[in-house]
Amino acid sequence: MWKHPATHTHQLSDATGTPMNLLTDWVRAGKFPSTYNQLDYPCESCQSPIYAGRLCYSCLGTFRTAALDIQTRIPRRSATGLFSIAGHAKSY
Repeated sequence: MWKHPATHTHQLSDATGTPMNLLTDWVRAGKFPSTYNQLDYPCESCQSPIYAGRLCYSCLGTFRTAALDIQTRIPRRSATGLFSIAGHAKSY
């Protein structure tokens, strides 16, 4: 690998005969030095190739938007004893 630091995960798998699932587990776990920055693994949501983290930028944005949407729908108790649901306060 030191002769070919720009190798991709699929190329490494083909050249060494190592199963892709084992290689992707090693890459995800950080077993390779950062000089091998072309080694990728699949996003846990959509399976797109990524190089860091668990989700690609697209899926991360989708989950972040969904979380914010859910957060606005959850009733919150304010300091005055009022619940606020999507901007409408009700006293209980």
